[in-house]
Amino acid sequence: MIALKAAATMAAALIAASVAAPGPAQAESPKLSFFGLGGGVSDVYNQNDNPVNPYSQFSEVGDESVYKARTDQEAPVDQGAVGPTGVARRKKALTNSFERFDKTAFYIKTKQSQQLTSNLQEAAGFKQDMVYFSGAEGSPAYNKAREFSQKISTVGVDGRNKEWGRASQDFEAAKELLKEWKELVKF
Repeated sequence: MIALKAAATMAAALIAASVAAPGPAQAESPKLSFFGLGGGVSDVYNQNDNPVNPYSQFSEVGDESVYKARTDQEAPVDQGAVGPTGVARRKKALTNSFERFDKTAFYIKTKQSQQLTSNLQEAAGFKQDMVYFSGAEGSPAYNKAREFSQKISTVGVDGRNKEWGRASQDFEAAKELLKEWKELVKF
């Protein structure tokens, strides 16, 4: 009798467990194909069209997306944008970098190698900003910005090698390249 009750209880528990057991996960599995056979999709990212996640790199760009293109974030200043825009910020940073660049002659004249290197490293952001304002790659302004960037790097190497005469010549050449670049982009 006790064995019969135990068996009935065990059977009831087994039935309840099988009914209440969770089913397999309902996630989609990737579709695979080998040599074009098997009905798979050749591009695995194509299987995840327009995901719900706003942080996904594959979602459509819209109002809810976190990423905004540079044109949306950095509107020109003359459009009446409120607050500092990307263009205004870059222009201000470039102006500050040029002021720092002007101090380079003093460090060359007084033969301060570490200060020269530090000064050029702190002003290094101007290279990217100059390329930004230069326009399309391969344009005359772009090429002039690249020449200037190379000449500044040469000044830094001259300073580290303590070749002060050459550093002074390269600095003067860099100033001339900067002047030409400013004329090209009307900065």
